[in-house]
Amino acid sequence: MRKSKTKVITIETERTVVIRKRGGSAVAWCEGCRGRVQMISPAEAAIRAAVTTRTIYRRVESGTLHFIETGDGFLLICGNSLVESTGTGSIAFTEGGFV
Repeated sequence: MRKSKTKVITIETERTVVIRKRGGSAVAWCEGCRGRVQMISPAEAAIRAAVTTRTIYRRVESGTLHFIETGDGFLLICGNSLVESTGTGSIAFTEGGFV
């Protein structure tokens, strides 16, 4: 009777995530607001609204938040629609940006 041999192979992986803040925001035309507004990244919108980025993406998909996509494929969220969708006074948008 032969004994079978078992080999154990262990694979270790490492992942590095780099998060950069690219100036934070930009002023751009929002079709929903019909004007130039402050646009912010989904991550910044999530922080401002105290929700997850997934929630921000759901709101974009449902049409609750206005957005644009840059030529590089980045998503930017309309600051005005974010303020309107939160329903709280915790986020204030002014000419200079968010307070």
